[in-house]
Amino acid sequence: MYSVGLIGLGNNIAARYSTPSDPFPYCHAGGIRKCKLTNLVPVADMGEDRQTEFRQTWGPSFSDTNIGYYNNDVEMLKNEKLDIAAVCVRGPFHLSVMKNVLDSDIKIIFLEKPAGCSLQEIDEMTAIAEEKGVPIVVDYSRHWAPHLIRLQNLVQNGLIGKVKTVIGYCSGTVLSFAIHSTDMICQFAGYDPISVWAEVQDGTGSSHPEYEHEPAIVSSTIKFQSGIRGIHIGRHGRRDAFSVDVLDTKGTLTVGYSRGITRLTDESGNVVDHNILNLPDNASVFKVAYQQVVDYLEGGPLPDCSRNSYMVVNEIGISTIESGKTGQLVNLPNLRRDRLVYANG
Repeated sequence: MYSVGLIGLGNNIAARYSTPSDPFPYCHAGGIRKCKLTNLVPVADMGEDRQTEFRQTWGPSFSDTNIGYYNNDVEMLKNEKLDIAAVCVRGPFHLSVMKNVLDSDIKIIFLEKPAGCSLQEIDEMTAIAEEKGVPIVVDYSRHWAPHLIRLQNLVQNGLIGKVKTVIGYCSGTVLSFAIHSTDMICQFAGYDPISVWAEVQDGTGSSHPEYEHEPAIVSSTIKFQSGIRGIHIGRHGRRDAFSVDVLDTKGTLTVGYSRGITRLTDESGNVVDHNILNLPDNASVFKVAYQQVVDYLEGGPLPDCSRNSYMVVNEIGISTIESGKTGQLVNLPNLRRDRLVYANG
């Protein structure tokens, strides 16, 4: 059994998006509970009210564990021996908390998105983690939907020919919300972008005098080294958010976080019975993610959304903001690493 410490309860993704009765919980607490080889040992949050809420909602579901409650991460890390740290504090606190976690004997870190508020922050925490040999996995949770993992593998193996274009649909702030679709575009186009052009508008996120305000995406075009084009559409009307169209030489695949929107057409535009795809049953994406973390600890491969993946996705996100604000194409890697955005997701 692997011990997990949960840091930060103010972000809804830590525990508030689901309850213990949900069959497919969409939160860290639910994923830890559903994964058979993970056990929640301590929780750290400075808010007594949030600790009380968690204790009342989730405490009884971890009946075989005497969960420890701490007011800060430093105290928790000093007193607990942990295998996995789930870092769910708000974006502006990621770097300081990650430094504390990396100063402990943790084996792997599951970090909430976005990884940081600047590329410089992400570079710094990644360098420390690599020096210590501690993988960081960032929560682009849609990535772990079992049917998406299956479809990603099928497309890579030529399901509909050679990928030409991937169109993603999602509105909202660039780093705190729409970045899920950025990762979904990369999931089918690859993680080798070379340029970004984008249009953004004022977002609805919080602001802070030391940071730039986080804008919302209108649209972007991502060019990949492979020649694939990624197109991110923010104003998508009635189209499902967190969905993509994969356009290949032999057909088109529509996929999304919702398994039910899967649609496959051949090169003539005829709809193909997608039952031939043998899509797996639904499962909690957090259960899948924590299982990948466990598999790594037991000698398996790195989980999805680890080093190269999360760095690329954040590079695209920050560069989307830069392109949108300057009106210029941004070549990658982005040479401006210090742009600080108040990404509070």
